[in-house]
Amino acid sequence: MSSLSSTSTSTNNFDECLSTRKNRIILGDSENYREKNFSSNPGISVKEKDEWKMEKGYKRYNFDSNPSQFLIFGFQIAFLVIFGLFAEYAPSALPNGAKAADEEARMPTLYPMFQDTHVMIFIGFGFLMTFLKRYGFSAVSINMLLACFTIEWGLIVRGFVGSYTHGGHLKIVISLEQLLTADFAAAVVLISMGAMLGKLSPVQYIIMAFIETPVALIIEHICVHNLKINDVGGSIIVHAFGAYFGLACAKGFGKKQQRGHDNEGSTYHTDIFAMVGAVFLWIYWPSFNAAVAATADARQRAVANTFLSLCSSTMTTFLMSQLLDKHRRFEMVHIANSTLAGGVAIGTTANVVLEPFHAMLIGSLAGIVSVIGYKYLTPFLSNKLGIHDTCGVNNLHGMPGLMAGIASAIFLFVYEESRYGQDYSTIYSGMTRGADGSRAFDEKTQAINQLLAIGLVLLSSIITGYVTGFLLKIKIWDQVRDAEYFADADYFETPGDYDFTSRIITSIDRVDVAEYQPLTQKDV
Repeated sequence: MSSLSSTSTSTNNFDECLSTRKNRIILGDSENYREKNFSSNPGISVKEKDEWKMEKGYKRYNFDSNPSQFLIFGFQIAFLVIFGLFAEYAPSALPNGAKAADEEARMPTLYPMFQDTHVMIFIGFGFLMTFLKRYGFSAVSINMLLACFTIEWGLIVRGFVGSYTHGGHLKIVISLEQLLTADFAAAVVLISMGAMLGKLSPVQYIIMAFIETPVALIIEHICVHNLKINDVGGSIIVHAFGAYFGLACAKGFGKKQQRGHDNEGSTYHTDIFAMVGAVFLWIYWPSFNAAVAATADARQRAVANTFLSLCSSTMTTFLMSQLLDKHRRFEMVHIANSTLAGGVAIGTTANVVLEPFHAMLIGSLAGIVSVIGYKYLTPFLSNKLGIHDTCGVNNLHGMPGLMAGIASAIFLFVYEESRYGQDYSTIYSGMTRGADGSRAFDEKTQAINQLLAIGLVLLSSIITGYVTGFLLKIKIWDQVRDAEYFADADYFETPGDYDFTSRIITSIDRVDVAEYQPLTQKDV
C-alpha cells in the first residue's frame, strides 16, 4: 500500500488515484471518517455502517422549467417599450445641441471617473463576493446581471421622479451624469446582494432589485433635494441604505438552515479571488467619492481624502486583525473588507475635510470598527438575532456609512464657512447666501438635516428590506433548495471537477491509496 499526504499530492496524483475503483479517499479526522468511492458512475457512494449507498444532493437538480428566463424577458421587453416612448439623450450628447460652456473639458474630466466607478461595480463588487467556495460563478455573473438590470431600471425611475418633481413631461433624459448615478443605484443593490449572497435564486435577486431601486432613489431624492444634505460619496444614501436594506431582508427571509451551512466558507484560492476584487475597489474608490463633486478643487480634495483614509483603514485593519486573533494571525475576511472601510467612512465628507489629519483619523477609526464588527458583531447578529449577513456588509458599508453621516454633522462646526469661499454653497446647497446675505439653513439646521437623513435612510431601508425578505419567501418565486445554499450547480452549467474541487477536496484530511496501480502509457 502507498500513502499520499493531502498537502503534497499533485493534480496528476489525484487523477491517478481516481483511475480505479479500488482507490480510496478518507475524509475527516481519523476517528470519525467516511469513505467515498469514486467510480465511473455519475454519483458518489458513501460508506455508512458498512453499507454503500448513493449520497443525495450530488446529482444536479433538474428544473422542469426555469422561471428566470421569463422574468428577464418580461422586464427587458418592458424596458425597451419605456425607453422607446420616454427616453432621449440630453442636448449635450446630440449634434448641434446646447452645450455647456465647459463641455469640451467635461468629458475628459467626468468620463475617467465614470469608468473607474464602472470597474468597481462590475469587477470590484463581483470578485469581492467570490470568496464562497461553491458560489464563484454566481457571485460574478449575478453581480453583472443585477448591475445591468438596476442601471436600466434606475434610469427609468430617476428620470420619472425628476420629471414629476420639476413639473415637466415624463421624460428620461440620459447624459453621462445619469449613467454615473445609475452606477450608484447599482451599488445600492449590490451591497444588499452581499447580505443575501448564496441564499436567493436569480429570480429572487431580480425581484429584490426591482423593489429596492425605486425606494432607494426616492429616499435619495428626499435627502438631496428636500433636506439638502451633502453626501458626495454616497455613504448615507448608497452604502448605509444598501447595507441595512440587505440586513433587514436577511432577517425577513432568514431560515435556520442558512446558518452554519456546509457550503458556506472559503478556500485558499477563493480568498485570493476575493482579494483581487478588494484591490480593484481600493484603487478606484477615490473616483467613486469624487465623481459628483461640483468643483475641481473639491474633486481633488475628495480624491486625496479618500486615498489617505483608505491607507489609514488598511493600517488599522492589519493591526486589529492580528490583535484580536488568539494566534496573532491575519484573517483574510478582514484584509479583503475592512481595508475598504475608510473609503465608506470618508465618503460623505470627502469634499468637506480640509486637513489630511482628519481624513486619516476617520480611516483609522473605520478600520478598527469594521474589524471588531466582523469579529464579534456578525456572529452575534447571526446567532442571537437570526440575521445572516453572508458578506458582512454591516461592517464594510453599514457602520462606516453611519460614521460618515455623523462626521458630516460634526465637521459643520469644525470648519468655518470662510475657509471655503464661494465653494461653500456648492457643498451645502441649503446654505447658499442670497443677495441680502441670508441663508435658508444655518450650520445647526444643516447638521440636524444630515442626522435626519441617517434616520430616514435607516427607517426606510429596514422596513422595506424586511417586507422584501418576507415577500421573497413566498413559494411563487423560485426558491433555492436547503442543500444547495451557497452553491452554483442548480443554476449554472459547471465543469466536471466542480463538485470535487469545491466540496470533496475541501473536506480531505488525508489521502490513503490502496492497491495503487500506475497508469501505463497505453492507458494514457
